[in-house]
Amino acid sequence: MKKKFPIAICAGLICFSTILIYAALIIFPVSGPRAADQLSVEAAPTVVRPIPTAVVKEVKEKEFRQFPGNVRANRRVELKFSVEGRLQDLNAQEGRSVRKGEVLAKLDQRDFRNQRDAAKAKSVQAAHELDRFSRLKTQNVVTLADYEEVKTDADVAKAELDIKEKALEDAVLYAPFNGVVVKRHVERFEHVKAEQEIISLQDISRIEVVIQVPERVIARAGAAGLELLEVRFDADPHAGRWFNAKVREYGLESDNATRTYDVVVALPPPSDLQVFPGMTATVRAQLRQPLRADSGCSAVRVPAASLWSGTGGKSFVWIIAPEGGAPRKKQVRIAALTENDALVCNGPVPGEQVAVAGLRTLYEGQPVRPMRNGKEGLDG
Repeated sequence: MKKKFPIAICAGLICFSTILIYAALIIFPVSGPRAADQLSVEAAPTVVRPIPTAVVKEVKEKEFRQFPGNVRANRRVELKFSVEGRLQDLNAQEGRSVRKGEVLAKLDQRDFRNQRDAAKAKSVQAAHELDRFSRLKTQNVVTLADYEEVKTDADVAKAELDIKEKALEDAVLYAPFNGVVVKRHVERFEHVKAEQEIISLQDISRIEVVIQVPERVIARAGAAGLELLEVRFDADPHAGRWFNAKVREYGLESDNATRTYDVVVALPPPSDLQVFPGMTATVRAQLRQPLRADSGCSAVRVPAASLWSGTGGKSFVWIIAPEGGAPRKKQVRIAALTENDALVCNGPVPGEQVAVAGLRTLYEGQPVRPMRNGKEGLDG
């Protein structure tokens, strides 16, 4: 026989279960879409935006720069014959020092002498004929036209003689200055053509170093803006030794690829160091700074990319703290401006960092920090 629970006990259990369900709903409410969204918003971390920055620099009256360069001789010449012929003598060993006026090379002289002698004979004959016609003209024996024809022939013969004499002279190469033979392009007994390179001669009593100076440096004050020039030779065993130099010349046309100008500095060769053309060197120069702020302004240097204009034509920069935080907008007054830099007054102080990108997207209160070197995006 089955046991039956009393009705009062069942009713009590139902009431107790209902109470437990309501208590669970109160303690653990059912989460809907709105609650999920609220939880996700509250749990999302704050994104700190990395900003490319540059350091504000103090304005210096002078600054120093170094430029790599190559050594070349003070004077350089490629010696050539203006006539062709067989090379008979060649006294030009590479590395040999020569004196001004010394014979370095000579072509076979026989053909040139024969041509000179033939032209000389014709010139003498034409001169005698002209003298005879001059006497006949005074006697009215010959016409003026006959005399002018003979005179023209004499002039042509004399000019031909001058050409042959010069060819004989040009068959010999002389050293135009004291120097060193750096290259011999031919050998003895070769047949050389006119204007063919025979010998490369250089004067190394003074040496030059050619450097390439960026156009933004030249634009400041030209080559005259390079002051207190010093040269260090990479082959010098005495490291850190500098020699005084001066600007000798500079080009006025820039290189299309590098946008640099050639500047040549000259100096006497060191007494205890053999310096030859082609060696590498470093030129150190003090740059004259033409950017000036007015006397009542304590200016600093900032990149031109850090400036942006607000309402009313006012200029501003964003100052970014090194440890991050909200950017600080600072109004500045531009004292001087170039392509890359600007001198500003009433702005940041040297050592502070200013934003150089994304200026229009920044706002006060936005969490930012300086971008790390070599990083991009949010990893910066």
